[in-house]
Amino acid sequence: GGGGAESLATNLIDPEILRDKAKAFEVFRSTYAKNESIEANKSVLKAKYDEAKSAGEAVNESRSQISQLKAMIEQLRVERAMQGLQEGDEEANEEEEKHKTMIEKHKAKYKENFSKLRELKSEIESIQSLMEKQRGVLQKDFEGWFNLMVRQHKSSRRQTNGAGDTP
Repeated sequence: GGGGAESLATNLIDPEILRDKAKAFEVFRSTYAKNESIEANKSVLKAKYDEAKSAGEAVNESRSQISQLKAMIEQLRVERAMQGLQEGDEEANEEEEKHKTMIEKHKAKYKENFSKLRELKSEIESIQSLMEKQRGVLQKDFEGWFNLMVRQHKSSRRQTNGAGDTP
């Protein structure tokens, strides 16, 4: 059966490592077949976090620009009122219209980035959930492997000690 692979595994694991479960875990993880997938998900998650941070900054920048432009429009209106200018003053109206156009552009950017942020949040939560499951499987697989290594080590010590007892 699988006896050859099991004894090979015992020969590859230094019994000293089995005394320190954290070191044993690192040895196990370095040879764990699913570790590549876990590392890939970590990398994807980091990229999504970076993308979300960038989108969040863009949302805040758009919000700030919109507020500034609204304040500028309000200031123009106050100045016109103080000067007693008519609503029909073309120069003041043109400037206000430019600001309104910019507001609309920033609103579009805001909505686009906010939507992207919502999508990223969903993707990040999905990856985090997957990684939690992977961690659980990793821990379960490690416990099984560790217990097997300990049993094999004890078994090989008994066989070695037993072989020396017979004349």
